[in-house]
Amino acid sequence: MTEKLVISNIKLVTKDGFNELSANVDGDYVYFRVAANFQLSLSAECFVGVALLEAMISNRILSVDGVPVSKKLHGALNEIQAIYRCWNSSLSIVEIQADTISDQHYYQKTGSFFSAGVDSTHTLLTHLEDITHLILFRAFDSGNDQASWDKRVEKQTKFAESIGKTLVPVETNAKDWAIGRKISSHFFHGLLLSSAGGALGMRRIYIPASHTYDELFPWGSHPLSDPMWSTESTEIIHADAGARRGEKMAFILQNPVFADNLQVCWASTDRNCGKCPKCVRTMVAVYLLGIPINSLPPFTDFSTLKMLKAHDESGATFLEDAMLLARQSNNIKIYKTLYRYHRQFKLSQTFVLVDKYLMGSLFRRLYRRVKNPDWINWRVTMQNKNSG
Repeated sequence: MTEKLVISNIKLVTKDGFNELSANVDGDYVYFRVAANFQLSLSAECFVGVALLEAMISNRILSVDGVPVSKKLHGALNEIQAIYRCWNSSLSIVEIQADTISDQHYYQKTGSFFSAGVDSTHTLLTHLEDITHLILFRAFDSGNDQASWDKRVEKQTKFAESIGKTLVPVETNAKDWAIGRKISSHFFHGLLLSSAGGALGMRRIYIPASHTYDELFPWGSHPLSDPMWSTESTEIIHADAGARRGEKMAFILQNPVFADNLQVCWASTDRNCGKCPKCVRTMVAVYLLGIPINSLPPFTDFSTLKMLKAHDESGATFLEDAMLLARQSNNIKIYKTLYRYHRQFKLSQTFVLVDKYLMGSLFRRLYRRVKNPDWINWRVTMQNKNSG
């Protein structure tokens, strides 16, 4: 008999000042919590998003008990899995056992996932008239202490109210659940965001794009897969992949209220440190565009450009965009430095190909043995970690 990964005991309760949607997912308690003044909807789709990669890597039937799944989404799940399996061939396409429902709820709210970073601020500005609610997920914050989270919520609540929007802070242990099972957050985050719409009672949700249409490669949030998580009641939109990061920054800088609210830091949840890679790349963009802002310190130390060195394909896209902005700004010094880092990355990729096809991945195996990098232990990554 084929084993099952069971999602059961899906329930919606109010307790301790929160509305909480929870379920038992493969024996573990997984929850989504919002303040009691925001109404959640009883929904199974968000737990399917949480559990799908685990079911695929362990090749188990995914069974949903008690609450029906959107018929539209259920019909798309095989194709969604086919996309993920193309990215990582170690995944299996599994059966989804669930009752389905095609009823449409006529929700009034339109949400956008919002971290106050460049991508989410640009999407907010671009769709300002349509968006009514800004969704802030605690799962994606770098820090996890309660005091920092409270400061972040307080700051962004005031900002949202100042522009006539409502902030919806969402607390969940879903990311911890996935990390505990060695599922890469680079992959998992897209499923978590895309599947949350029904639970949040939104008629439309924007997921701000991290990469442009000409930078498409396997990534958790993707213009191919995100919209496929739509249901009869909630449309999922992968938003603004047609704009480069430099273009996004230029647009944001025309709106000082939004620019002064930017929160891009990896090291802090309620301020910008000015030293981490995300801070530095944003400071460089501000410097090249020539419009200072209050949310970040000015870029003055050229030695910090080394923070923009690329270590993977995603990082290379940010480096390329900074190079383009430097060239457009006619800043030869920054352009030459970034070009050197970009060339180093491309050479490293060439070495990987030479090792794979001419050396039988000898150096890759030696690297794994000597360094024992953390990614070796991940069960689900964006690509099959054993390929090559």
